[in-house]
Amino acid sequence: MFFFFHLFTGIVLGYLISDILHDRRWLIPCAIGAVLPDLIDKPLGFVIFGGVIDNGRIWCHSLLFAAIVMAVGLLLWKYRRTPVLIACAIGILSHQLLDLMWRQPATWYYPVLGPFGGRLPPGHLFVLLSEEISNPSEWVLVALIGTTLLLSFRPGRISAMVRKDPHMAQGILETGAVILLILSGVIIGFGIVRRYLPYTGWSRPEEYIIGGIVIALAAYLLWRWQSRLKPHRS
Repeated sequence: MFFFFHLFTGIVLGYLISDILHDRRWLIPCAIGAVLPDLIDKPLGFVIFGGVIDNGRIWCHSLLFAAIVMAVGLLLWKYRRTPVLIACAIGILSHQLLDLMWRQPATWYYPVLGPFGGRLPPGHLFVLLSEEISNPSEWVLVALIGTTLLLSFRPGRISAMVRKDPHMAQGILETGAVILLILSGVIIGFGIVRRYLPYTGWSRPEEYIIGGIVIALAAYLLWRWQSRLKPHRS
């Protein structure tokens, strides 16, 4: 799975958990956790230990790493009441699921099944970067994530716009939720029938199914937000 879809997934999960628990502390660490395995493993596997490991999915793509972060997170929650590492662990697990790590059992269950999976050809990191840059869906996500970040820095103005015209805001959110829900159904359908959908860069059925579920969660998040704008009848 590509970098910005990982980040998108972390943001969706972070917003959704924050919205359900009414606690915004979940958002940022969940988003960071969703990209953390690549931020650590790819420099380690391709650069620092290049020629020895030559693989961008190593320690941080293992269940052991996610379990350690979750265990420490539970301790921090117990004694400090901070959800930071629990949220980070959720993001890490989402990354591993999107990477279909069960297809690489030696890495996912490390060290139970021995050393990490096989080495990749020299220069494979540049192949991954070129695939990332040339993927149209990633550029769409860059624009979407960038817009979300810009809006998050101006909450006062957004609140004022919503108060000024709540019906328009509700309509935008409803439309977005419906579009995302339809898109998720199409993507999941392509995964079920094992067909390739252009411009996604995905090649395995599981990627379509899990990716479609993430988009469906984004639709559910928008629907939750719009439901709060409905006028309450006395």
